[in-house]
Amino acid sequence: MENSLLRPLVSLRDLFMDKLPEVFWGLIGLTLIILLGKLIQKLLARRLSRRMDDKLLADFSAKIVFAVFVVFGIMLFLQVLGLGKAVGGLLAGAGVTAIVLGFAFKDIGENFLAGIFLAFGRPFSIGDLIEVQAIKGVVKEMNFRNTHVRTYDGKDIYVPNALLFKEPLTNYTRDGLLRYDFTIGLDYEDDIANAINCILQTLHNLTEIEQNEGLKPFVAIDQFATSTVNLSIFYWVNVFNKRIDVTRTKNETMTAVIKELTLQGFTLPADILELKTYREYPVKIDGLVE
Repeated sequence: MENSLLRPLVSLRDLFMDKLPEVFWGLIGLTLIILLGKLIQKLLARRLSRRMDDKLLADFSAKIVFAVFVVFGIMLFLQVLGLGKAVGGLLAGAGVTAIVLGFAFKDIGENFLAGIFLAFGRPFSIGDLIEVQAIKGVVKEMNFRNTHVRTYDGKDIYVPNALLFKEPLTNYTRDGLLRYDFTIGLDYEDDIANAINCILQTLHNLTEIEQNEGLKPFVAIDQFATSTVNLSIFYWVNVFNKRIDVTRTKNETMTAVIKELTLQGFTLPADILELKTYREYPVKIDGLVE
């Protein structure tokens, strides 16, 4: 009884010992192919980045080449183990298993194909500021399944490629130019035309704001509010300029405008509230006065 139970284990051990040299050399070959693929991936990504001027497409193309090396290494490893017929049978039955695998790995395949379309369609590049479904941040990397987006508050979000492909996507930095605006309120008795000229002159002296034709800052009357005339100030910033911090630039711009308006004697009043009091008259009830 014991011999009958141990016989399959002994046969399995003997089979493993017989195949041990093939396993050893197969693993060495697989490791070398993967290392070679990794090296070629880095070299190809570097070369493509210089020629394409698009790091995202270069990295994604290099990752596809590395995946081909991995698949080739696995196929070679199985061939060394003498499982070539099994591999052939697997490939022959691919038509049957494709449907099963398609349902099982639907999301993986969908994201992979979306990544290919995104890489070659290039709606965004690494370093672009994008937004999709209330997710807003800078693109850091894209792989086969998802895209790494880092928000301004330090969150790292991995967005599925299919979501970026199917949903409306906003790219704020396609050409590197972003327009910002803020609103201030002036007193109705102030000279609005002079105030606008004062604001424009202040903006003209700020070096971090774009001053080129078509991108010059401008001021528009936004609203006649209860106690103020509201002016909207618009200006452009080149976010490709690494020396410019958008948040700091907006803070400095608003501070400079308020400071100059105050120095020129313009008034920035708060909201005026009108309080009314109503006189209470005596009420007569059945001849009595309350």
